[in-house]
Amino acid sequence: MKTLVIAVLMSLALVSCSRSQDAGNEWSSLIYSHDSGPLPPKYHFNYNISINADGSAISDYQFGYDKSVKTLNHSFKLSEEDVQKLNVLLKESKIFDGTIKSLPENMHPIGGSISNIKVMYVNPDPNLDQPPKMYESPSFPEQEFKEGLENLYSFIEKLMPQSALDEIKAKQEEREKTQQD
Repeated sequence: MKTLVIAVLMSLALVSCSRSQDAGNEWSSLIYSHDSGPLPPKYHFNYNISINADGSAISDYQFGYDKSVKTLNHSFKLSEEDVQKLNVLLKESKIFDGTIKSLPENMHPIGGSISNIKVMYVNPDPNLDQPPKMYESPSFPEQEFKEGLENLYSFIEKLMPQSALDEIKAKQEEREKTQQD
């Protein structure tokens, strides 16, 4: 009887450990980054959109190349429906598979915008002493991965509140009028 109890406890421990290790399609937070590419300072911009799994989000938008210039920050909250759609697009992008390959360096386009995403998974079980897992897309993915990533990026960009987009557009137009080339 004692042997049976030990065998059952051991098998339960193995099952629970294997399930906690197999949670690779879960995520804790992500950062989507976009850079407009090499443009004159008055037209250049870059931004990050950070999203937590609970739907809380923040964007920071930087104009020009000068990092000392204040960024525009906006906090917002995703609906449960948006979080679920984001989960689907993350899985469809194959980011969790770890198989997204970058184009060889000699195939990188010259100029143009650059986007990528970093997705972090922190194991919620404090008894498992593990560092967070980081999944990152390359800036120049191979063609077979491009559509899935672009769908994900497009969806994330559309999550920005209209009021934030209006403020960003107004500031950018003001910069273009006041700055010289």
